[in-house]
Amino acid sequence: MSMDEIDIRGLKIYGNHGVYPQEEAKGQNFYLSLRLFLSLQEAGMGDDLEKSISYEEVCLFIKESFNKKRHLLIESLAERIACELFDKYESLTELELEVAKPEAPVDADFENVSVTIRRKRHIVYLAYGANEGDCEKQIAQGFRMIAEDDHCGLIRKTDPVVTTPYGGVEQQDFYNGAAVIWTLYAPEQLLGFIHRIEEAAGVDRSKKIHWGPRKLDLDIIFFDDLVIDSSDLVIPHPDMASRDFVLKPLAQLAPYYRHPLTKKTVAEMAAAPMEAHIVV
Repeated sequence: MSMDEIDIRGLKIYGNHGVYPQEEAKGQNFYLSLRLFLSLQEAGMGDDLEKSISYEEVCLFIKESFNKKRHLLIESLAERIACELFDKYESLTELELEVAKPEAPVDADFENVSVTIRRKRHIVYLAYGANEGDCEKQIAQGFRMIAEDDHCGLIRKTDPVVTTPYGGVEQQDFYNGAAVIWTLYAPEQLLGFIHRIEEAAGVDRSKKIHWGPRKLDLDIIFFDDLVIDSSDLVIPHPDMASRDFVLKPLAQLAPYYRHPLTKKTVAEMAAAPMEAHIVV
């Protein structure tokens, strides 16, 4: 579905961002331009500001946030502002943000210098599991790290169910479940972030046993409707259709989500006969 947009051009804010000492000492004027992408149909049909995003509120929010932290790079400044806007407005699906500094102390004749970033709120479905240590604590910590990260947010998570191990390795039962999150990360960046979450739970990736015990295991099942097949990452998850401990929790979150390759819904895959693993 195509998105509508709200445009804000040339928002002027004075700040002290920059790599040069004189930029920190004297400051300069910055000019921000934004394109906010979201659906405005309900706002237009009902003449209801609550169904839109107030451009006055956005301007005031950015002006208040602009100088709360000093940045050397306007790239970093733009990234922070973008993250804060996505965190504040759930209806925001994409944005384009330009940060310009026409008074930059550059020894050259120029009209303007700026950076422009484009960010999108991606929807990602995850499977989670653990069967070593304090499983429930480790799972909770993992999703707390997701919720607290500037580039991610937790939308919904299923309660864990206890399942028998998969793959023939003798070990304890698992706590398994699924979650849907949003993220501004690219798929490879999200994978790296997930690995850091697992390591924070005590996972030593160099000693992981295939289908073996886990203090915390997070798998990307779907990332928007992307299809990726690389040496480091395969999306959709290649083994999901044979794992009821993935499909049954996932069906609670998104029963009609359609696999981009097989075109089967999650509910259809979950209903297909397979070896039962869920025990309670």
